[in-house]
Amino acid sequence: MKHLASFSEKDDFDYRDFLASPVNFKSSKDHFLTLVENCKASITDGYYQKIVPSRREKFRTDKSFHPVKELVKLCEAYENAFVSLVYLPNQGLWLGATPELLISVDEDQNFETISLAGTQEIQPAFELSQASWMQKEIEEQALVSRYIINCFKKIRLREYEEYGPKTVKAGNLIHLKTSYKVNMKEVNFPQLGSVMLDLLHPTSAVCGMPMLPAAKFLQENENYDREYYSGYLGPINYEGATALYVNLRCAKIYKHDMILFAGAGVTEDSDPEKEWMETEIKFQTLLNIIQA
Repeated sequence: MKHLASFSEKDDFDYRDFLASPVNFKSSKDHFLTLVENCKASITDGYYQKIVPSRREKFRTDKSFHPVKELVKLCEAYENAFVSLVYLPNQGLWLGATPELLISVDEDQNFETISLAGTQEIQPAFELSQASWMQKEIEEQALVSRYIINCFKKIRLREYEEYGPKTVKAGNLIHLKTSYKVNMKEVNFPQLGSVMLDLLHPTSAVCGMPMLPAAKFLQENENYDREYYSGYLGPINYEGATALYVNLRCAKIYKHDMILFAGAGVTEDSDPEKEWMETEIKFQTLLNIIQA
């Protein structure tokens, strides 16, 4: 956190001086479309229910770009997201605004996790009551929900509350969301948060189902290192509460560039061109706010 404080405390400090340039790479639309087709073929053959391929893209930052200023802008624009700016030695500077809660435990020992899937781009004046979802999006979100419930079954937890699915807004996007809540005192399960964290990560919303085979498929076919994209971050035991979020809608910041990451949930009903457009739209959730 000392690095973050120094950005705003020293007017003559240039964060660009200590961040290296990104590794050169070329994002290929053809590769991503082929990857989606391969995902669909594997799902149709019965090996998987869902796979979540991702891609990255490099963007030039504006001369006036400053990470702390961009952080403030994201906080103002995405009031329902977890906004973060994190620097790690040898791992770089990461900026993000993620709407996806992985797990939380509040000071009263109430546990929560969510199922978040399906994506649509909206206009600023859009009313949530006007949302209309296609079968593919409904099925995608239902798969994530069933995965959470199956995790509860693994640990023989039956006393949970389910809310949703409902439409929620995150910047210029809407998603389908279902919340699952458990009173850890009532079920006498004080370790529920850490147990569910191990079971849920990586979630089917960023990996696929079944989880381990889908993860192996992506490692063999995505052809790049996700680094901290689709990992998790957040405050732990801060004032008695913990809240960890999936690291989505994020960018790795370099001297004059940044790399953005985005994924798309593929089922047997997916259209490769539409999945490509979904990743483009997700890039825009950050690009609409930050200067690039």
